[in-house]
Amino acid sequence: MIHQLMEGREVLVGGKSSTWKVPESTDETLNHWSERTRFKIGDTLLWKYNAENDSVMQVREKDYERCDRSEPIRGYKDGHTKIELKRSGPFYFISGEHGHCQRGEKLRVVVLSPNHNRTNAAAPAPAHAHAPADGHANAHITNKGNSYRLNGSWSLVATACLVLLPLGLFGFVQL
Repeated sequence: MIHQLMEGREVLVGGKSSTWKVPESTDETLNHWSERTRFKIGDTLLWKYNAENDSVMQVREKDYERCDRSEPIRGYKDGHTKIELKRSGPFYFISGEHGHCQRGEKLRVVVLSPNHNRTNAAAPAPAHAHAPADGHANAHITNKGNSYRLNGSWSLVATACLVLLPLGLFGFVQL
């Protein structure tokens, strides 16, 4: 199987130029836009803004929540900021200008993990096997990664058979 290198795309923040600004209303913030957009590892965010009166800061979650500009991870003031998303998970950005973040100029982006769209062939089985009212136990198989295992008491039965069968301890089976 040949693995293709997936090239990221360049994503203009907000979908158009000059969206990095204090929003006019709380009804349509950049977070509404980012929630509707799927971001993947390798994508690059592009901010276009007026560098004379704004900037972009990448911050930690707690600083994003508090609009704290004192310890950014990185800061940019070039008017044409590009940041590559190199891992899955959340990224947090705020304006570096006094008062802008408090008025809604901030952005949270969540990058999907590489196997986000993968599906398992088998549906997940219940975590515990329960015996039905008639007293007969059912074996449940669960998929754990690439291996399968039996749940409940069937696991003990299978282990006993694997140990006792080669020894010929069951009278009805001779190897």
